[in-house]
Amino acid sequence: MAILLLSIFLIIGAARDSFPTLESTIISHGGQVLRVTDPQYKAAATLWNTAIQIWPSLILRPATYDDVSLALSTLYSANVPVRIMGGRHSYGGYCSHQGVVLDSALLKGVQINWAAETVTMQAGVIWDEVYRALNGSEYVVIGGFCPTVGVVGYTLGGGFNPMYSRSFGLASDSVLNFSLALYNGSIVTASSEVNPDLYWALRGGGGGNFGYVLEMTQKIHHISETKLPSGQISFLNITWENTDLKTVFLNWLSFLNEVANIDSRISFDVTVYVSPEHSFIMMSGTFNGPQAELQPVFKPWLTKNPQPNSFAVFNYTQADIIRETGGSSIPFPVKERQHVVSAMAINITSAMQDIILEAQPNSTAQITQVMSIIYLNNANKDQNTSWPFPDISFVIAPIFAWLIPDDDATAIDIAESWLQRLVNAAAPTQSVVGAYLNYIDPYLQNWQAMYYRDRWDRLQKIKTTWDPTWYFRFAQGISPHTQQSSSAERK
Repeated sequence: MAILLLSIFLIIGAARDSFPTLESTIISHGGQVLRVTDPQYKAAATLWNTAIQIWPSLILRPATYDDVSLALSTLYSANVPVRIMGGRHSYGGYCSHQGVVLDSALLKGVQINWAAETVTMQAGVIWDEVYRALNGSEYVVIGGFCPTVGVVGYTLGGGFNPMYSRSFGLASDSVLNFSLALYNGSIVTASSEVNPDLYWALRGGGGGNFGYVLEMTQKIHHISETKLPSGQISFLNITWENTDLKTVFLNWLSFLNEVANIDSRISFDVTVYVSPEHSFIMMSGTFNGPQAELQPVFKPWLTKNPQPNSFAVFNYTQADIIRETGGSSIPFPVKERQHVVSAMAINITSAMQDIILEAQPNSTAQITQVMSIIYLNNANKDQNTSWPFPDISFVIAPIFAWLIPDDDATAIDIAESWLQRLVNAAAPTQSVVGAYLNYIDPYLQNWQAMYYRDRWDRLQKIKTTWDPTWYFRFAQGISPHTQQSSSAERK
């Protein structure tokens, strides 16, 4: 670590002639240059998950595209490593390091073209800002449930929305074009017609791998089949408490197989919590169809025993759904330390159900496990992208949370052990086929195959073309064909 820090400071020192010009230019155009002694530094450097907090030596916040280009060309020429920071939600902390960070926080443009049914978002936009711009309209965008997530990183990793993706696809399916600053500062466009290989890679290949995305244009989707006004959709809240959860889970899987798999208007985000004192399954769902058809679709399932303790239907907009599911009340940063593991599953077998319905971790440390299961059958609408999971039906992603740093190692070991048990349970049927890149896990084994499956080789070839010297480098990042990523580069 001492050698790494010394190298960084020596490199920065060697580049001192170009840095004052870069910094003064950024500041003169409304940008910011933040060091540890600056009052705005701590808020700017703080990551969402304190368990992986890293403090950079310098934060550059350009306010113009030209200054992003200047920063990259200057840093690259001086051989100064850089990380790209957006919404600061990376579970691996890969948006930061102990060197120079290029932060997009001041690039906040959101432009909606109602006639073309598109939204163009700059690099520093978070989903809350897009939802506010669309709220009250007849349109939705494929964005994250947590409103402080950055639009770019979310989309580059594929980006699913639990309530809308089965109807309208993934975020990566909806992107029409990108504007991208490369390692040397040059700016290029990527679309289906211009640089199509880069366009393919950016739609699912993960954030920070190919360059600094300055802006992107995404389709917005008109909700009309619901016959409800102002972009409303039928939102379902269904809860079973302290009952036979195994049968509840089996009944739900039967409903999916018999009804939902052939009706893409139905979506679910399922939360499972099991403890000796209190156990529940809570399902948030949407029905993207006329209300008159809702009861006939859901009633046969919900009248099976055990019946839910509560079942309510609301007419909600996208912003309402985020509020109802708690997204709008999540603080930044979150108060607890977190680690998330994920499994992309084609189906959920009986052996996997036993793992999913396990009680809370048996540990003297205060570690809480909350299971999240997203139903994504047939959610990938455009399969000419680098998203590697067109065949999955579920994202299984438990969150492990704790409060004190002394419990970090124990919590991570419990989480990784849980994932290995699930993968082992799924092995006979090959039901788990990978892991979700946006829930990046620094401890994941065989991560190239788990995140990218058969897309890895093509992504490496594209990386070799667009970032041949591997300037945009971090642990679990895509490497050029001539080199290999190493988990030793974790931070």
